[in-house]
Amino acid sequence: MSLIFLSIQNITGVIFYSILIIVLAFLLGKSTNNLSDMLGYKIGGLIGATLGNLPELIMGIWALRYGMIHMARGALMGSIISNMLLGLGIAVVLGGVKYKEQRFNKIIARTNFNMLFMAMIFLGILAALKGYGNISLNIEQSISTQVAMVMLGVYLLGLVFSLITHRNNFVLSEDGEQIEKSPKGNILKMIIKLFLISISLYFVSEKLIGNLKIVVESYNISEGFMGIILIPLLGNIGENTSAIMGALRNKVNLSLETAIGSSIQMALFVTPIMVIVSVFIGINLTLFFSVFHVIMIGAAVGISYFVFQDGKTYWFEGIILISTYIIITLAYYYLP
Repeated sequence: MSLIFLSIQNITGVIFYSILIIVLAFLLGKSTNNLSDMLGYKIGGLIGATLGNLPELIMGIWALRYGMIHMARGALMGSIISNMLLGLGIAVVLGGVKYKEQRFNKIIARTNFNMLFMAMIFLGILAALKGYGNISLNIEQSISTQVAMVMLGVYLLGLVFSLITHRNNFVLSEDGEQIEKSPKGNILKMIIKLFLISISLYFVSEKLIGNLKIVVESYNISEGFMGIILIPLLGNIGENTSAIMGALRNKVNLSLETAIGSSIQMALFVTPIMVIVSVFIGINLTLFFSVFHVIMIGAAVGISYFVFQDGKTYWFEGIILISTYIIITLAYYYLP
């Protein structure tokens, strides 16, 4: 009887904190859009993706500390897939219905997808190595740490490329004109507002995850499935809201930079950081994902690349992205 009452209490907590997350996500998306008007789509999208990924990074580290490795690994893969297929898919559908055709900077899309393809190749090489070689867990951890350092280096150099050496190729408005500068005071206030919203979103997310953990244990739900599907949906609400609001304002560059930029950060920044942190806390989190995981990531990156390679989108292409996400979700649900 007490177990049933506890489950009902936690389900109520899930509903309550979910409502709070939706409110905070709306505020985060609106603030990110306003900041992009001041700084340009590249920097605005980068800030939105970074702040949006902060809760996922900290929740992932906490999951490792509690020994929930399957949930942590699943959340990393699920976040990348969710951003590219579900978040962008909804944004493309809504933007396409409102504007029929939306155009964006192909240089932004090409550069971002090059980095995602590279991350996918890294994981594919490690998966092949594990499949054809007899490697001990210690060697897996050592190789993963070295590869993580390379991934971090590539991510930082990518920022140098897009924000410094080739900045003019990225910080452009939708009609090709340079973004006008805004007063530094307004920019600082907006950044502080974004930071406070993200911190609030983080704490509410933690409360939600705490209630979900008890519900999962009560109903014997797969920890891996929760990591792949539900955790990314909760953690990516901020980025997805930003991408959708950007598309509704006919700012597809912002939508791409927020959603795809978030996936890049998950693949080349958050994942390596978690691997390195796991070494210090004594948990064996490696980059040796299963072939199934690599295929799912490859499918998500591949279909997204074909949709965004021509510099324009239509609502039906969003349907293609969402449909692919549904199929991948079904595959994970029935995965033994």
